[in-house]
Amino acid sequence: MSKEELVTYHLNFHQSFAPEMEAISRIVSLADSDAGFLTKEEISEQTMIPTGKSSGKVEPHIYYAAAMRLITFEKLDKKYECKLTPLGRTILIEDKYLVENISRLLLHYFLSDKDSPARLWSYLFNDFIPLVMPQFKNEVIQNAVERQVQKNNVNLTPFRTSYTSDLSLGNLELFRIEDFIYEVKPHRISKENRYVYGYLLLTKWEELLSERSEITFDEITNRLYFGKPFLWGEREVRDALDLMQDDGLIKVNAQLSPITIIKNQNAAFCLDKLYSLLI
Repeated sequence: MSKEELVTYHLNFHQSFAPEMEAISRIVSLADSDAGFLTKEEISEQTMIPTGKSSGKVEPHIYYAAAMRLITFEKLDKKYECKLTPLGRTILIEDKYLVENISRLLLHYFLSDKDSPARLWSYLFNDFIPLVMPQFKNEVIQNAVERQVQKNNVNLTPFRTSYTSDLSLGNLELFRIEDFIYEVKPHRISKENRYVYGYLLLTKWEELLSERSEITFDEITNRLYFGKPFLWGEREVRDALDLMQDDGLIKVNAQLSPITIIKNQNAAFCLDKLYSLLI
């Protein structure tokens, strides 16, 4: 998939399907097979992901997997060629079936990143939810999304299912939805995830501020949007930075105003260590 294509997806790229970990896993395995350009029917035959003439799960899961930065793809004459990214290859080796919390945190984070092509996820986690936490009604989110995209009757079911179904990302427990009321539960910081946090921070740093070895705390939160997909506030971001500092990934210079952060490692270093702290 070209950089231009990755800028944003069509609002209904998901075709009403939430991302399912089993289907994502099969797309990742396909990308490792050097299969070349395939129709969605050929991909369905190889992966056993169901598809039909007008819809089905193959195409949405290619787009999901790309937004999650597991693959890149090219589309030519209704055929797709999928290739693994470095993150996709690491996850394929360490957690092929996407059962580990670490893997699902990464997939969720990139899907919901400020620069994610999945614009519904990007808008909700970076712009809408931080303003209405910790609780909001379904009609509030529905109205906000429809104003944002200037379209009526936007289907939010795939988004809700993403965080309520165990087949998807429900085990992250970011939301509890009952009687059409969302209760938000930010991701709880864990020491075993410090290389995950480092990888996410340093990846965005290297993409957007690569010429800088030192940036401010405000740039981390307002330029890199670090922590937003985890529904973190300033305190949680500071705690995550402290964890990364303890491991030598960064240095936090708290004596300055504003606080600055110095980069001691790179994203590739953290990628190699993502799963190293699992018990």
